[in-house]
Amino acid sequence: MVNNKSLPPSEQDTFNALMTNKNSFSSFAFVYIFSFLIYSISWFCLWNISRYLSPDILLAGLLLPSGLKIITFTLAPRSLWHLFVLSELFITGILVYFLGETPHENLLFAFAFLPYIIAVPFSNYWKQLNTYWQKLLAITGFTIAYGIVCGVVISLLINPLGLPISYIFSVTISALTGGILLAPFLYLLYDYLQQKIWLPLSPILIHQEIRLRPSALLWGLCFFSIGLIAELTLLEHMKPLALLIMLLPNIFMAYKYGWQGGVLAGVINSILLTAARQITGTFESDQELQIFMSSQALVGLGLGIAISRQYLLSELLQRVNKDLAIELANKQRLTQQLVQVEENIRKSVARELHDEIGQNITAIQIQAMLAEKISLDPNSKNIANTINTLALRIHSSTRQLLTQLRPHTLDELGLEDAIRQLSAEMRFADRNIDFRLNFGLSVTKLDDITAVTLYRIVQELLNNVSKHAHATKVTLSLLPGDIFTLELTDNGHGLPANWQLKGQGIKGIQERVSALGGEINIQTRDKTANMSPKLISNDDVNENNKKHYNGTRFIINLPTKSFKEKIFEQHKI
Repeated sequence: MVNNKSLPPSEQDTFNALMTNKNSFSSFAFVYIFSFLIYSISWFCLWNISRYLSPDILLAGLLLPSGLKIITFTLAPRSLWHLFVLSELFITGILVYFLGETPHENLLFAFAFLPYIIAVPFSNYWKQLNTYWQKLLAITGFTIAYGIVCGVVISLLINPLGLPISYIFSVTISALTGGILLAPFLYLLYDYLQQKIWLPLSPILIHQEIRLRPSALLWGLCFFSIGLIAELTLLEHMKPLALLIMLLPNIFMAYKYGWQGGVLAGVINSILLTAARQITGTFESDQELQIFMSSQALVGLGLGIAISRQYLLSELLQRVNKDLAIELANKQRLTQQLVQVEENIRKSVARELHDEIGQNITAIQIQAMLAEKISLDPNSKNIANTINTLALRIHSSTRQLLTQLRPHTLDELGLEDAIRQLSAEMRFADRNIDFRLNFGLSVTKLDDITAVTLYRIVQELLNNVSKHAHATKVTLSLLPGDIFTLELTDNGHGLPANWQLKGQGIKGIQERVSALGGEINIQTRDKTANMSPKLISNDDVNENNKKHYNGTRFIINLPTKSFKEKIFEQHKI
């Protein structure tokens, strides 16, 4: 053994490079030898199983080995393709040498190169595929192309070899059956092994219990047993029904387990169909059996792909809906925060106006009154009187501005009394308007923002009714619930035809309602309009709210504080 530590630096680098090249060559040689042996053993075993279904050496080589070739040339790197061809040529040479009886069996050598030729353009297309259903359809397409090419090749050589025309059909069916039956199953194994997380062996893993899930296999055996019993017991003219019963495993497994279940059911059913042939003799020829095997495999694969894709689309839709719900909840919360900030600013400005401007106006009024009393000049008295009058106007305007910024009655009296005072200020009784207020809402369930917004909405609605409705009866109701309802009805002449374009007050109400995560429904004489997106559901609002109404009816649904907290918690989960 050479000790590289005693070598000079330059020779040590050379030694390290040689060892690296030696290790790389060893790994490369191991991969090639292992791949050659595994492919050779697998090809021979599949050929031997196919020989049981078809005594012809060529047809046996085109049956199940075709599925192995197709999936191998699809998934393996291109650098190993020539190795697989050499392996098949080696096994074919041994078989023909020891078992060959007719010249057409030498065609197995030519068929060894066909997957290589087809796989060259197919591999470029395969790299562009991402989803499982695209890959399965591509494998099926590869299989069909390979079967057609095999049929074309044998049709060109059928006269020189003296083979019957029916042999073209036999070759094509054998290649298609083997590819359709085995290629998706091998891809299923590859997909499982690729997604499996492999961990190094440890005492924990060695002693860990292995849990098998034989439910899929048991279901397949159960359905096949039903078909086999039907095949043995039904009358001769009813035996085709038994073949239909044998398709039940494919349908059930595809429905329950998706494309994996459909592929697995196809393989299990084919094995059991082959065994049942020896018992019942249902299939008169090898080609008939192979056609039924490939047909039931295609049924399971097609149904499985469709159901799996539908399931994935459903999952994607649920995920998108969940993301949208979270985004909508976040936007609602942000909007409510903006409304909170706006109300805080309004409250702060109102406080400053009340404290600073109010005191200054009062001081100006006092000074003007003193100046009027002390002054002996009539002009000075007129000026002082004018100053006092202007101060009163400024004070009145300031009070109106304070009411718009922050309704002081809401802070002083609470929501219910503030609404009652607001309705009293409208002087409905003086104008012969029958106004009724039904306040059944618990104010403690509302947060400050909702209470202020609700007051402003009621204020805007009562102003509109008072100025424009020409009604003789007005009813305002506040109904309790996790999603409480504000309902205002009148028997006036309704809203104008272009109210959705010109109704700035209603648009302001819509914005306030949407900001709180509610909805507004307006019914007038000729139409009903839902003016805000339905952000929450209200079970109390039924179909009666959508009926024709004479007059105007506003239905506003808003969530309580507890309901909003519950919705936010659900979105977090």
